[in-house]
Amino acid sequence: MTKPEQVHGSHERPRTRPVGRRIAMLLAIPLAALVALWVFSAGTTLSAALQRSEFTRMYKDVGLPAGTVIGALQRERATAVAVLTARTDAGRRAYADLAAKTDAAVANFRSAAFKPRLRNAMGPELWQRMEALDDSLDQLEPLRTQIDQGAASTVQAIDAYSGFSDSTFRLLTTFISVNDTAVYRQSAGITHFSWASDFMLREDALMSAAGARRLSAAERMAFAGWAGNREQFFSLARTEVTGELSRIVEDLATSPAYGSFTLIESQIRRQGLTPGVQQWRAGTQELAPKWFTSSSRLGDALNDDLVEPAGHRIMLRFYLACVVGLLIVAASVTLSVLFARRLARELRDLQASAQRLAHERLPAVVARLRRGEKVDVDAEAPRPEPGRTREIALVADAFDAVQRTAVGTAVGEAELRASINRVFINLSWRSQSLLHRQLRLLDQMERRASSPEELDDLFRLDHLTTRMRRHAEGLVILSGSPTVRAWDHPVAAEDVVRAAIAEVEDYTRVEVTGASSAAVTGDVVADVIHLLAELIENAASFSPPATEVTVKVETVANGLAVEVVDRGVGLEPDELAELNRRLGSAVEFDLVDTERLGLFVVARLAARHGIQVSLQPSPYGGTTAIVLVPHALVVLDDDWHTARGRGAGAPQPVGSAVLGGGGPARLGRPARPALPGRIVQAQPSDEFAGLPAGPAVPPPAPPSDPPLAPPPDPPEPFAGRARPNGAEPRPGGVEDSEVTGRLPRRVRQRSLAPQLRGRSAPRHAQPAAAAGEDDFEEPSPELSRDLMASLQSGWLRGRVDDEPGESDPRDEWGES
Repeated sequence: MTKPEQVHGSHERPRTRPVGRRIAMLLAIPLAALVALWVFSAGTTLSAALQRSEFTRMYKDVGLPAGTVIGALQRERATAVAVLTARTDAGRRAYADLAAKTDAAVANFRSAAFKPRLRNAMGPELWQRMEALDDSLDQLEPLRTQIDQGAASTVQAIDAYSGFSDSTFRLLTTFISVNDTAVYRQSAGITHFSWASDFMLREDALMSAAGARRLSAAERMAFAGWAGNREQFFSLARTEVTGELSRIVEDLATSPAYGSFTLIESQIRRQGLTPGVQQWRAGTQELAPKWFTSSSRLGDALNDDLVEPAGHRIMLRFYLACVVGLLIVAASVTLSVLFARRLARELRDLQASAQRLAHERLPAVVARLRRGEKVDVDAEAPRPEPGRTREIALVADAFDAVQRTAVGTAVGEAELRASINRVFINLSWRSQSLLHRQLRLLDQMERRASSPEELDDLFRLDHLTTRMRRHAEGLVILSGSPTVRAWDHPVAAEDVVRAAIAEVEDYTRVEVTGASSAAVTGDVVADVIHLLAELIENAASFSPPATEVTVKVETVANGLAVEVVDRGVGLEPDELAELNRRLGSAVEFDLVDTERLGLFVVARLAARHGIQVSLQPSPYGGTTAIVLVPHALVVLDDDWHTARGRGAGAPQPVGSAVLGGGGPARLGRPARPALPGRIVQAQPSDEFAGLPAGPAVPPPAPPSDPPLAPPPDPPEPFAGRARPNGAEPRPGGVEDSEVTGRLPRRVRQRSLAPQLRGRSAPRHAQPAAAAGEDDFEEPSPELSRDLMASLQSGWLRGRVDDEPGESDPRDEWGES
C-alpha cells in the first residue's frame, strides 16, 4: 500500500531551492568585489585626497592669516623705527594705528588657526610652531611700550619685530610639508623668497633710521647679518623653484632695480660707506614693489601649475579607482541578475496578487455583498502562480489560504449581518404586534379607570409602551430598513420636538425654549422624532436628576436647528472627537459596542436624511448636541401655512400624537396635570391636532359647574371641511378636542403602524341618530369618560388644597 508521503512526493513539482542560497549567490560576488575595490581605493588614493583636502583647509585657516600677520608686522616695524628716530606726534599716531591693525590681524589668525578640528589635523611639529608663535606674539605690547618710551635702540626694535616674522616664516615652512615632493620644493622656495624680502625690509628700516649719518659698529654688524641672510634665502629660492616660478624669480634677480640694490648693499657691507638717503630710498622704493609683485605671482603660479594639478591627479586616481570598482560591481550585478531575475519576478507576481486582493478584489467583494449579491469564493480568490523558489512557493500557498479566508470571512460576515438585520426586523415586527395588543389593553383599562391613582398608573404604562415602541423602531433602523411610521403632511417643528420629548423617560425634566414656525416634511417626521428622542434621553440619563435638559428649536440660515443642552459632567476632548467622528461618518453597526446603540441609531438616521449632528461642551459643563435639519427637509412658514390652507383632508400620522403639555399621552386619553411652576411653551390647541406625541399642557382647572354637554369640536388644522355629526373618525386620525376647558381625546389605534391597525369598527361606536333628532348630537362614551375624569381630578385637587398638611397634588399624580 502506497504511503501518503509517497503519493504526495510523486506529484511533479518544480525544482526549488532555499531562498538563503539564492541570496548568498546574489550577494557573494558583488560584496567581495566591492570590498576589494574599496580597500584598494582607500589604501592608495583616499589618504592623499584627505591630505590634500586638509592642506587646502589649513592654507585658508593658517597660511593666509599668517601672511597677513607678517605684512602687518613689517609695516609696524618700519613705523616703529621712524618713531624712535623722529619722535614726532604724527609718527606716534601712525604707529598706534598700525599697532591696532596688527592686533586685528593677530586676533584673526588666532581665531582661525586654533580651531579644535585643526588641532587634530596638525602634526606635533606644526602644533609646537603654532604655540611658539602664539607665545611670541604676546610680547608685542611690552615692545610697543619700550618704543613709546624710547627705551629701545633701532637695532633692538628691528630685531624684536623680526623675531615675530621669523617665527611666522618657520611656521609656514612646517605647514607646507605635503606628500607631493614637487609641491613641497616649490612651496619652500616661495617661502624663502618671501623671507628674503623681509630681510631686505629690515635693511631698509635701518638705513632709513640712520639717514645721512654713518652706521655704528652694531648697526653695521646687524646690517651685514641681514644682508647675508637675504642673499642666502634668495639663492635658496632660485634653486628650489622650477618652471614658471623659476622664471619669475629670475626676472627679479636680473632686474636693474635688484642689481642696483645689491650693489649699494655690498658697498655698505664691505666698505662701510653710507650712501645718500635719496639714493637708498630710490633703490628700495623701486625694488620693494617688484619683489612683492613677484611674491604674489609666485603664489598664483604655484597654485595654478602645481597645487591644482596635483589635486586633480589625486582626485583622478580616486575617481579611476571608483570607476573601476563600479565596473567590477556592475559586472558582478550583471552576473547576479541571471540568478535573481526569476526570484524577483516571483516576488513581484506575489506582491501584485496581494495588491489586487487588498485594493481591488476584496473591496469589490464587500461592495457586492452589501448590495446583496451572491459571491463565489473560488472565483473571487484565484490561486497565485506557483514559484520555483521553495520559500516563495510556500508563501504563495499561505497567501492563497489567507485570501480565501479573507474572502470567506467577508462573505460570512455579510451573511451574518444580513441574518442579524432580518432578526432585528422580525423582532421589531413582533414587538410592534405586542405593543399593539398592549395599547388596546391599556385603552380598555383607561376606559374602566375610576380613580386618579389607577389612571396615573395607566399613564405610566402608556409612557413605557411609547418608549418600547421607540426601542423596537431602533432595531429596524439598525437593520438598515426604513421605519413604519410616516406622515403625509408637514408637522410643526416644535411639535416634532415635543413628540420626541414624549418618548423620553424623564420627560418632566425637559424644557423647550425658542420658537420656530417652520415644519418638518412628513416623510422624515418619524425619523427626526426618533433621532431627537435618542439625544434627549441620553442628555437626561447622563445628567443629575435634579437638573434640567434644555431643548431649543429655531430656524437658522441653513435649515432647522435643535439644541439639546444637559448639565452633566461632560465628555473628555478625545471622547467627544471620537463621538463626532462616528456621528459624521455613519460607521457600520458593531455588535461589540453594544453600549452605544443610540449613537449608531442617530448616525444611521442622520446619514439617511443628510442631517448634521455634532456634540460640543455646554456652558454648564455638560454636553450640547446640535441637530441641523437641512432645507430639503424643512417647510418654511409661508409654504407650510399655504399648504395647510389648501388641504382638502386632514393628513394623519401613523403614530402617537402631541398633547402639547408636560406629560406624554396618546390622543384620546386624559392628560396628566403638569407640575406647578413648570414653564413650558404652549401653542394654541388647534395647532397640535394630528401631530406626533409630546408633553401635555397643564389641564385647565375644573369648572364650578360641570357642563351638560361637551363644546363643539374645533375645526381640524389640515382639513378643508368639518366632519359630519356622528361620523367615525378617520383611521389613524385625531379627534380635535385640544381646546381650553377640556382634555384631549384619544383615537383608538392612533399610535400603531399601518400594518397593525385593526380593520374593525370601534367597539363603542354609537348608532346613527334617529330621524327628527338632527339638532341633537349625543356625546360619545369617550367624551363622557374624559369629561368625568377631568371633573374628578379637579374635585380631588380642590379637596387636597382645602385639607391642611396633605401632600402635594403632584405626589398623588406621580411623575415619570
